[in-house]
Amino acid sequence: MIAVDPPQPPLDAGALELLGQYFGIGFAEKPELWSLLQPVALAGGQWLFRQDDPGDALYLLVRGRLRAWRDLPSEPGAEDLLLGEIAPGECVGEAGLLTGQPRSAGVRAIRDSVLVRVDRCALELLANHNPALVMKLAASVAERLRRNMQADAAGKRPPRTIALLPLDDSSAVHELCNRLAAALGAPGDAIELRRTLGIDQPVDAHLAHWIGQLETRHAQVLFRCDPGATPWSSFCLRQADLVLRVAEASAEPSPRDWERTLAEAGDRSSGSNHALLLLQPGGDAPITGTLPWLESRDVAFHLHVRADNAADLARAARILSGKATGLVLGAGAVRGFAHLGVYRAMREAGLPLDWVGGSSIGSIMGAAMAQDWTVEHAIAVARDSFVAGRPFSDYTLPLVSLLSGGRMRRLLRTHLPGNIEDMPIPFFCMSSNLSTGMSNVHTRGSTWKVLSASAALPGVMPPAVYNGQLAIDGSVLNSLPVDVMQAMPVARVIAVDLGSRKDHRIDYKHLPSAWALLWQRLSRSRRKVRVPGLATLILKATEIGTVARVRELGARADLTLAPPVNQFNILDVTRFNDIVETGYLHARDALPGWMEREGLSPPAEAVPSP
Repeated sequence: MIAVDPPQPPLDAGALELLGQYFGIGFAEKPELWSLLQPVALAGGQWLFRQDDPGDALYLLVRGRLRAWRDLPSEPGAEDLLLGEIAPGECVGEAGLLTGQPRSAGVRAIRDSVLVRVDRCALELLANHNPALVMKLAASVAERLRRNMQADAAGKRPPRTIALLPLDDSSAVHELCNRLAAALGAPGDAIELRRTLGIDQPVDAHLAHWIGQLETRHAQVLFRCDPGATPWSSFCLRQADLVLRVAEASAEPSPRDWERTLAEAGDRSSGSNHALLLLQPGGDAPITGTLPWLESRDVAFHLHVRADNAADLARAARILSGKATGLVLGAGAVRGFAHLGVYRAMREAGLPLDWVGGSSIGSIMGAAMAQDWTVEHAIAVARDSFVAGRPFSDYTLPLVSLLSGGRMRRLLRTHLPGNIEDMPIPFFCMSSNLSTGMSNVHTRGSTWKVLSASAALPGVMPPAVYNGQLAIDGSVLNSLPVDVMQAMPVARVIAVDLGSRKDHRIDYKHLPSAWALLWQRLSRSRRKVRVPGLATLILKATEIGTVARVRELGARADLTLAPPVNQFNILDVTRFNDIVETGYLHARDALPGWMEREGLSPPAEAVPSP
């Protein structure tokens, strides 16, 4: 049973054109076929059908957005599995109609949606006018199955409708909304809607239908909400794929009373994604105080825009319009200095950095980039920390690890204080939970503490304590977290893989004893038996366990950079400059051609590093 609310909409010219494209039939020229199309309207949060319901019809989405869910009854307490989203112009339910089997998943409206229902009898009549229709439906089923097999299938579509929800009626917040709307509408493919009717006047069905038509003619529709629980704000939230709360960071972070009113009225039942945009003061002062904003709200992500920083606004617009670039930095001990060379090449090419993620040494280098440091400053801090600071030289009694980790923690606390959620550029990093055997994805919390966990290579560095459990190096379970980045609102992913690809050959049949190796070193024998040290063996053993996984994840990235860093010892910090240069030269040669193929041009705010 389908609940129909609001009333069934008429099929306008835009809807008929979309239907004609999908079914291969000119409905405008054949009005006798109109009766076969049954319009259906769903309010946000309503179910189109449930799992195991009869497969008696297919539905073509005309406007709105749906999500498909599968129950997991065999796993007590487990949440339903999100299979993916259905966007306008796509069909759902065709598998059940073609096979006669019950629904394999449930489908629910994220927001107010309009569909067309076609039952079995209507499908047979439509197929008489276009015999290729059945094959197209079969191909559609196969394509959806393929997409659902991909780990990044769910929730990857950029929002078509965005509700800008000011949390306060301040001139600064309204001006930020104006600037953001202008940035999103710069290419001419977005339209902004504001309230002109009375503040207490509800949106009637005719106005709602007219607004719905706009979505078929524009890539994005921006709804400017009132800073309160008005009928217009309530309507906007029901239409939105993404609700973006906008506020000044200096304002009171606790939820407004009217935010609770909207939630209690059921606007969150639609399932729209929610995000937060905070306006930060200008200048060089570090961002602080973000956590209270996030703890009291259920948001998928948050963004910062500094008042005098045009690049921040441009980054927010790219993320919201589905055009952002994410950078994933892999593990590799001191070979991770090559990440800084990649960073330099990206800046020189004018390729903006919109989201950063990493594991192990990649998380430390990524955190420096997420601070929006200049290339020169990032390299200088890394050189001072890893070469002059010598964090790999504080040996201790090897009861838990070879190194005490004290120097590394002090250096991280000195150079990367603050919290992850306060970083100007969105950032995450990985660690491995020693108790559960699962990966930790860190998006909040003390930066230096989280990085200490992400780079705590077992046997070399001591474990870190995270949420009452022990955490070790992120590379143990996920050395190149492309899959995590693909779950973020980015359009493309660049991965930097520092894994070894060299086949090492040895010239001895048996490994010499420890005493023989010691004598060789003391006697300065000319014949050297090259055996890796204990720390190197631990590092290499960790790398071996993830080689296949790293290559699989690297293949999923839009661009994988693999600087030739095998020539460098993984603990030799004295080659710092050479490693950085190797990463730079490799990325400098690879990025321009890839950017051209992707149709990327440097943004206006990009300023290449000298």
